[in-house]
Amino acid sequence: MRNEILQKLLELERTHQITILFAVESGSRAWGFPSPDSDYDVRFVYTHQPDWYLTLEEQKDTLEWLEGDLDFVGWELRKALRLMRKSNASVFEKMQSPILYLKRGSFLEKMQETAPAYFSARAGLHHYLSMAYNYYNSCAPEPEVKLKSYFYLLRTALASLWIVENKSIPPLLFQDLLPLVKDQTMREEIQQLLQVKTKVDESYRHPKQETLETFVMGLLQYCEAKAGSLPKAQGSTTALNQLLRNTILDYDTQPPQLVF
Repeated sequence: MRNEILQKLLELERTHQITILFAVESGSRAWGFPSPDSDYDVRFVYTHQPDWYLTLEEQKDTLEWLEGDLDFVGWELRKALRLMRKSNASVFEKMQSPILYLKRGSFLEKMQETAPAYFSARAGLHHYLSMAYNYYNSCAPEPEVKLKSYFYLLRTALASLWIVENKSIPPLLFQDLLPLVKDQTMREEIQQLLQVKTKVDESYRHPKQETLETFVMGLLQYCEAKAGSLPKAQGSTTALNQLLRNTILDYDTQPPQLVF
């Protein structure tokens, strides 16, 4: 599948006359709890030829392609940097992905180095708390729950707790968040569910876990009570403008590094 993904990325470059700066896996495969039939959620950041930017009109800044279990979504460079300036959680997640398909030059590393200055603990907490409450509300009334919904709930709840305790960008891998679960019995219960998820498909519904839902609700209430005390952050646009200019001027000077 990796070869197919790489070939499609190169085809998108040729067809749309773009340069992909980096492409990674997102979703459950990047989080560390895929099912055997999980889709491949490929996310990338790209730039156009320099002339594309010399126009008064706003142009499309997203590229999408979907076929079968392959889901590709790309953000144009300015869109990605604007979202980072707003402390968008999706940007911070993408640049941490452990599954890298393609990169050019050092743009990804520069983005990673720049990111902490633009992370707002308060905005990040609101993002993950909102998602976690939505997942909780969808799970709570069900006698059987989609197992993937439980893990989406757990991941966003633990990311919220990470932000409250560390005031930094939460790690992407679910296993890196698990040490936040201090209750050994609960951690073992989660590990058992992880083992189940590796063997069942995305549609699998698991018997309701009351203890897990009670545990998560306690986390969410604790984090919500701390939200007002967290710092805001607004990094300078200057550094992002410089990264934008340098990247556009270096357009297509670096060959793609494909990761097999």
